[in-house]
Amino acid sequence: MKHPMASLKEAKDYLSGLSTALDTQLDEAHRRALDDLLISVDQFFNVAATINMQALDDHFINDSEATEIGAHGFILLLKLIDLMNKLDLPHKRKEIEQISLIFARWTIRYNGRIKHLEPIVNACAQLANILQDKEALKTLFNLMTEIADSCTEEIKQDLEAHNNMRPWRLLHINRGIVATRTHDPDIMKAAFNELLMYLPHEAGGFFAEGMKEMEALNYPAHVRTLMELYHSQKPSISLH
Repeated sequence: MKHPMASLKEAKDYLSGLSTALDTQLDEAHRRALDDLLISVDQFFNVAATINMQALDDHFINDSEATEIGAHGFILLLKLIDLMNKLDLPHKRKEIEQISLIFARWTIRYNGRIKHLEPIVNACAQLANILQDKEALKTLFNLMTEIADSCTEEIKQDLEAHNNMRPWRLLHINRGIVATRTHDPDIMKAAFNELLMYLPHEAGGFFAEGMKEMEALNYPAHVRTLMELYHSQKPSISLH
């Protein structure tokens, strides 16, 4: 996967060329559907850019406005992702999922709440699979932390605990994996404690799998020791 987009402008430029890039792969109905979606997405970008400009003059939207505007952007992205699935274009779907991280950062910037987590989790997983540098992994971990903190209360209540593929679960499992790969004890403790807090019935399985990875991938001794601590007992957790 190429280097992910990092700004609203890059995302807008990418999507403005999407119809042309897919020219030979679209029939008339799909072209019309894509063009209609891209018009709506362009309007979203214009609104977001206007809000960013107003913020430079200390004119800020409130958190509920940020939540709803951000959610509208995510709904448009989900429709684009669904269209890429229908066209059987997984590489384009993944590129569009990366844009969800830009929308997430925009929402968080204005203290909004994230209502649509699935594309964000997929985008984070894609990055985790390609990143090797420890500092880059720490940056990803911090972003995943901000995303988790900014989810709606409904998502945090984890009402679909029976579903192993629910985005809330995957976010914390993947965050734990990213934390482990940083080899940073403080980051690992933060991720593991929240794993115990938010997924108490599934944390044990994560630590058991983590112990297998310690041996298979020859992790440093201090990382193995910390994983063993969490595997053997539940450390005390402070919420403050």
